[in-house]
Amino acid sequence: MIALPADEVVDGWKARSRPLEQAELGLVRAIVGRPPWIPERSEHALRYALNLARLSLVRLPDGTDLDVGGFLAPFREELGPVATALFVDKVVVEANAVTGLVPHLQSRTRDWRDRLLAAFEGRLPAETLDRECCEKALLLACGGGGGVAWSYLGAFDLLQQFGLTPRLLSGTSMGAALALFRARAVRWDAEEAAAALQGLTFRKLFRFLQTGSRYGLPAAMRLYLRAAVIGHLQKADGQPPTLGELAIPLVVACAGLRTGALPREPEYYEHLLDQHAGEPHEPLAVRVPVDLLKVVGELMSQRDRFARLYLGADEGTADFDAIDAVGFSSALPGVIHYDVLREDPRMHALLDDLFRRRDLFRLVDGGLVDNLPARPLWGLAQAGAIGTRNTFLLGLEGFAPKLSQPLWYGLEQIAAQNVARSRPFVGLLRSYQRVLSPLEVVPGPGSLKKAVQAGRAELLPDMPLLARLCRPYPTPFPPRPA
Repeated sequence: MIALPADEVVDGWKARSRPLEQAELGLVRAIVGRPPWIPERSEHALRYALNLARLSLVRLPDGTDLDVGGFLAPFREELGPVATALFVDKVVVEANAVTGLVPHLQSRTRDWRDRLLAAFEGRLPAETLDRECCEKALLLACGGGGGVAWSYLGAFDLLQQFGLTPRLLSGTSMGAALALFRARAVRWDAEEAAAALQGLTFRKLFRFLQTGSRYGLPAAMRLYLRAAVIGHLQKADGQPPTLGELAIPLVVACAGLRTGALPREPEYYEHLLDQHAGEPHEPLAVRVPVDLLKVVGELMSQRDRFARLYLGADEGTADFDAIDAVGFSSALPGVIHYDVLREDPRMHALLDDLFRRRDLFRLVDGGLVDNLPARPLWGLAQAGAIGTRNTFLLGLEGFAPKLSQPLWYGLEQIAAQNVARSRPFVGLLRSYQRVLSPLEVVPGPGSLKKAVQAGRAELLPDMPLLARLCRPYPTPFPPRPA
């Protein structure tokens, strides 16, 4: 997979393209939200104009990229103020003004398209240019939060029903775990996924026991993710896939504790929940978020303790075992410990190299640094990971602050802070409200069914917009007469 560019590079790309992306989103939102007020051909002409002005690099049939950003800069400068004036906060200001703009803009867009094709004649085929302007790839980012993430299965079902397949996926913690199941095949099979998840139990996933630690921070519970799910994810040779071998590329957010940054001895985190181990379920359900907030708050008091890691996108991480990546992303400090203690020279070499290059001490839950990894997903697409740069990013998250979950409110606020940094990269954020408790990591059949139904129901109103945005449309510029 192509390596992720630096944050400042990705931010620069987004600053240039965002007004045009928001204008297209505002246009399509207005079209699906009102009675017909603009002909379909005019919609296509406007969307083509916005996507043409956005172009920088175009993937050619031979696999190389052609830089057309400089050539189109005058057109982008001409169109930018128009887009900003007509579309404010992704909303059409005045439908009549938009309709009146179409003839002039259609003419200007066709002229610039012809000039571009003539300037790069023999290198840039018209069909390649039109495909880049008329076809939009869906990117899907899945936030963490334990049991709240089960609603995402309903979203997976609904996207498949509408014929929408993500081209890139990212996830944090439980969101990464479910994204891994989505990434294993291009087509989402809800029945197959249900059968795979049906056999999961708390006892299969977690054990209260002390073990050594090599890469993960010790905690009260040990996560046996690999043993629990490998049977549903392994390749023909019996081995689990690497992040780079999945049918849909997956990026997993993880937090790296820097060397010397841990404020307490590791044993403190290993024994954090010992005092609650024998208590009834309800007291434990009350104490876990309280103790976890204390630990996370202490760790987060100095943000330079952490390195943001994006396994699958960062240099040298595409060959990571996909299950291991998800396991580390799910390792809640003091609560869940994940590690690679088995004999696995390949993974040990990859982890040792990562620890050396990034000066790391341990790996922990990705939610501490990025609970909705949208920036790396968008940046990876713009760097050329899937060829096209014409993308739309859907974010799914269920751990936003909720008064209905007062015990988790403090942790939800911490997560919301890093989700806010991702918002400029998200075209549409579905923040689920009807979710399971974060502690329902292994829900019963009834709870799981309820979560999936809620996941479908809450995303359903967004589907006309998503479907129209991601549906290819014909070029509005037929060939000129010879």
